Amino acid sequence: MREIRREDDGALLGFLRPVDGGWEPLTVFGYPLGEPRSEEDAFEEVHRSGLELLMRRWEFLEDGEWYRCEILEANAEEVRVRPADYRYPHNVYALTLERPGPATFRPE
Repeated sequence: MREIRREDDGALLGFLRPVDGGWEPLTVFGYPLGEPRSEEDAFEEVHRSGLELLMRRWEFLEDGEWYRCEILEANAEEVRVRPADYRYPHNVYALTLERPGPATFRPE
């Protein structure tokens, strides 16, 4: 995987992963930002939406139910979220999701 960083301050924006003759743009925690494409287009996608997507509301899957949440922290290994759904049955401030993918974590 290739790290993509912002030029001015070195902040990690996401990654590019080579796949079948193209490049898949990924968030800082490895979530796909779309279909594989040319390296240049994937690079632009990470710059355009890599960090912006982290500021949106997300949903996580627990016991067969999807619950709204906000991302507090994210890195290559895990994402720390705060449940933001009145239906969530547990009284917790934050949860840590290890390497969440589309099957268990998605943008709202």
